[in-house]
Amino acid sequence: MATLNAKALQWASGQVGKQIGAGECWDLANKALLQAGAGTSSDFGPMGDDDDYIWGDEVALKDALPGDILQYRDYEMTTTTTTDVTFSDDSGWLDEPSVTVGHPHHTSILSKNPGTGAITVLEQNYKGNKEAVRSSTIRWKGSSTSTTTRKQMKRQDNGKLEMALVVVTVDVTVTGTLKAYRPKKP
Repeated sequence: MATLNAKALQWASGQVGKQIGAGECWDLANKALLQAGAGTSSDFGPMGDDDDYIWGDEVALKDALPGDILQYRDYEMTTTTTTDVTFSDDSGWLDEPSVTVGHPHHTSILSKNPGTGAITVLEQNYKGNKEAVRSSTIRWKGSSTSTTTRKQMKRQDNGKLEMALVVVTVDVTVTGTLKAYRPKKP
């Protein structure tokens, strides 16, 4: 017999590209759990517009399973990609763009958790515009990776291509709260 998690995830996965209920993030999780025969936040905790909903039994994010419900509070994930280019004469350039994704108050359904800190979720109303159900990847813990290569790069002083040492570092920082809840019967 399939678990409540598997039933909720199976139903939610079939909704990608559709708007569920009024299009709020809560509507997707609520409907998926009802379809699975599980309790919803209405059964387990406070239900105000700005409350941190409780969707079942809280579990550690590292132990979260596909079909668990995620509740966000003041969550931000900032990715900074630093590209450091150095030419043989020690000149070069540095580029450090950052992108921040934030959820002041949000709900989603976990679809994949490989245990690396990066997870895939199903969600709707991602930007507050009642967007349809979509899949996206976020992190629940920070990370840093770096790669070093030698390749042809354009010099900024004269525009010519020249061999350079290129170090690309991707730093991800995560702030705020992200809780995982295991679906259960009401």
